[in-house]
Amino acid sequence: NIMSATQARIAYRRLLKVEKVRFANDPTVLHAAQQQTRKEFEKGATQTDEKKIAKLLKHAANVEQVIRRYVVQAPLSPSKPNTYNVKFTSDHALRDAHPIVIKSSLQNNKSQ
Repeated sequence: NIMSATQARIAYRRLLKVEKVRFANDPTVLHAAQQQTRKEFEKGATQTDEKKIAKLLKHAANVEQVIRRYVVQAPLSPSKPNTYNVKFTSDHALRDAHPIVIKSSLQNNKSQ
């Protein structure tokens, strides 16, 4: 189906774009994310069932939203020891009812 192929290309490009933005300063993670995206889209490329295609496209859109809203880079501060610089954008889910809190492994090690 031409429409499904067009939607898949759009979803693929949107995922690659959000990965490029969110993982810009981490080439290892960027490469891994792009490889995984490519792999998943190649797996679905031969799918002909419209319901399964719709499900795959919805999954791609959900993954894109998770990356866009919840992934943030936090590089180590060059001037302050044990401090990370976090830069949020207007796309980040700062005001969600259920924010995701991730404790660093450094915090876990300090309490031992």
